[in-house]
Amino acid sequence: MSLIGVKKAARIRAIHAACRAAGIDEETRRALQVQLTGKASLSDMHIGEVTRVLDHINQRTDGSREWRFVFGLAADRQPHARKIYRLAERVGQLMNPPVPVASKAYIEGLATQMRGCETLLEFCDATQLHKIVQALEIHVKRHGV
Repeated sequence: MSLIGVKKAARIRAIHAACRAAGIDEETRRALQVQLTGKASLSDMHIGEVTRVLDHINQRTDGSREWRFVFGLAADRQPHARKIYRLAERVGQLMNPPVPVASKAYIEGLATQMRGCETLLEFCDATQLHKIVQALEIHVKRHGV
């Protein structure tokens, strides 16, 4: 098997693992593949198409990129922002299909609904972040997560 064939096989295994971790069933995965590449079977795709599918699944399930701002915040706001991230992991379990981390936009939407806070998380002060933490704790407790 060529080097490209080995890389393709590894990426196909990674796609299956990412789908299992994200709770994506085979039918949904195949529909996603058709949408992205026009092909339902991973074996019919060339390595670029397989990579595109893998990147799309990882982008959809890996919330860590959009949460990087937490580590650049001022010291007084970081503890609350980190708690919000940990709560976002718990909220992700409530989503259908479950995801490892709820998106930042979803958490901001909950904050708007529950606290009336329409400020982006990275621009909230420590008091606003604390109130969002309280609201999210109520939310996850209410849903038993």
